[in-house]
Amino acid sequence: MVKLKTEAGNSSSASLLMIEGVCYHSIPSSMAKSAEVKLAIFGRAGVGKSALVVRFLTKRFIWEYDPTLESTYRHQATIDDEVVSMEILDTAGQEDAIQKEGHVRWGEGFVLVYDITDRGSFEEMLPLKNLLDEVKKPKNVTLILVGNKADLDHSRQVSTEEGEKLATELACAFYECSACTGEGNIMEAFYELCREVRRRKMVQGKTRRRSSTTHVKQAINKMLTKISS
Repeated sequence: MVKLKTEAGNSSSASLLMIEGVCYHSIPSSMAKSAEVKLAIFGRAGVGKSALVVRFLTKRFIWEYDPTLESTYRHQATIDDEVVSMEILDTAGQEDAIQKEGHVRWGEGFVLVYDITDRGSFEEMLPLKNLLDEVKKPKNVTLILVGNKADLDHSRQVSTEEGEKLATELACAFYECSACTGEGNIMEAFYELCREVRRRKMVQGKTRRRSSTTHVKQAINKMLTKISS
């Protein structure tokens, strides 16, 4: 259910993800009509973004990653009886301003990840949210906040209460989890983000249709006015 793309988003020739000798195959798009959702994962290097994504996709944990690589994954899942096709951008966390802005413009839903044992990574969350708002305005940004490495509670620098408070300020859902142990509802976090993206798309689609109908009516009224005058 996964398709791996290589660094910088270039599609590899393989349609599978190989992890510790196990292949996770992609599902051909022709097999099912699906809703498309683009998710981008943000956070400083080392917070466990890649581990979190792979845990979600494969329910496995891999110890070593190249922190300089950017990867894009494709994944299909059934959420609330609807087939949803996700494209997940795992950013490296070392992008320059132009690259980061491009990733924000591409994404529809965002996962902001910090490491509960690294206060600095937590303090980067609010500036990231401000960037999302600036690039996406006037649209409301759809995101979730994730505190990773909950299994390292003995080294904790950010309390659960602080994470909850920040999520309230950001007006988003909050999840504390561990990509290493699978602790916390990682799957539900991604699913809920997909649901919210789909809800926003439906609302925006209805608004556009109403706006288009209004413009057509206005044009017809102008035409009728000219004819009758």
